[in-house]
Amino acid sequence: MSLDKLKKKFIRGNKKAFDTIYKDYSAAMFTICLRYTKNHDKAADILQEAFIKIYQKRELFNPEYDLGGWIKRIVINEAINHYRSEKKFEFVEDDSYFESEEGHEFIIEEEGINLKKVLQEILNELPDGYRTVFTMYVFDNLKHQEIADYLNVSINTSKTQLSKARRLIKLKLEEKNITRSTVLNG
Repeated sequence: MSLDKLKKKFIRGNKKAFDTIYKDYSAAMFTICLRYTKNHDKAADILQEAFIKIYQKRELFNPEYDLGGWIKRIVINEAINHYRSEKKFEFVEDDSYFESEEGHEFIIEEEGINLKKVLQEILNELPDGYRTVFTMYVFDNLKHQEIADYLNVSINTSKTQLSKARRLIKLKLEEKNITRSTVLNG
C-alpha cells in the first residue's frame, strides 16, 4: 500500500492502517519516550498514551505533510506532559551562563569501550531537568524557544539546563578517561 493510501485510510479510522503505522513507528517513538524517562515501563505507558492520542487526532492530520514528524511531535508532547504532571524536575533560573554554544562533535567508538552505552548511562545519571532539555535540544532538534514553551520556563532556563548538562556529561566522560583525544585517536 502506498504511503498516500495509508495516510488516507488512517485518517478515516481504518484499523489495519493504524496497525501498520504503529508497527512502522513504535520502536523509534519508544526510543524517544525512553529518553524522557529512565524507566522502560513508564516509557511504554507514554508511548501507549501517545498512540491513543494519535488515533484520536487522526482527522487533524494533513496528509500533505510528513506522518513521522506529526507522530514524533505528539510523542514528544506526551512525554513532556507526563513530566509536567509528575513534576519530576525543577528548573533553576540562571542568567549568568554564557549563550555561546560549543560545536557538536562526532564521537567514534574507541576500541574496548562501547561509547553509545557509556553515553546512555551518563544521560540516565543526569538530573531530570538537564536530561530533558538535553534530549529535546540534541535528539529532538528543538530550539530553546520551543523548549521554553513546552516546559513553561524561560529561554535562559533552557539554555542554562543545556549548558549544565553538557558540562556534566563532559565531566563524567573525563572521569571515565574518555576525552576528545582518546575518541579521535582511538
